[in-house]
Amino acid sequence: MTIDLNPKNELDWVAEGRVYHAHHGALTTVAAFHTDLVRQQPTVYVRVPAGVVIVPLRVTVQAENTGAAIFQVLISTGSNDAGTGNITEFDAINVNSEFATRKSKVFAYITTSGATGTAPASPVDVHRVFVPPRIDAMTDATASPTFTQVIYAPLQGRGLPCVVGQIADWSHFMVMVGNGTSADGYAVASWAEFTYDEFYA
Repeated sequence: MTIDLNPKNELDWVAEGRVYHAHHGALTTVAAFHTDLVRQQPTVYVRVPAGVVIVPLRVTVQAENTGAAIFQVLISTGSNDAGTGNITEFDAINVNSEFATRKSKVFAYITTSGATGTAPASPVDVHRVFVPPRIDAMTDATASPTFTQVIYAPLQGRGLPCVVGQIADWSHFMVMVGNGTSADGYAVASWAEFTYDEFYA
């Protein structure tokens, strides 16, 4: 492997135009979260084609309204193409404005509860959050424990680091949010991109 995954290199990847992000929900328009964790219904979904490798850098999930007691987030990878049934493509954005017009090598999507797809193969769960109290009631004196919003930052020690990509098949990275009946908020994911040859040369 020729790519050094030391966290100090993140800024270099940004400077090189390798880092992209996708988000569900924007400004004050929240995204509707799913009512449960379903692998075929990720909130943010990144399809990685053969010959490309991504290293997830950061995921944040900000819940705003929670209509049920249980709030869950699951972040995972898989070694197949989980499909694109009833989902919305999101044009991944380069975080370096110098490369704003550079197209990502992967395909990002945001989904709603109507999404359908193929069950992930060889799923690896790299981060999970489970919060019993209602998040939007956390100012209540009876709400405990204090909840900090979801942050997955594997190269900074928050969650399991992972590498997503294969030489001859699709892979994927998924952020799933499930919250009982009705809930909404925002989810942002970012990753660094490499060709397979760059990463494994």
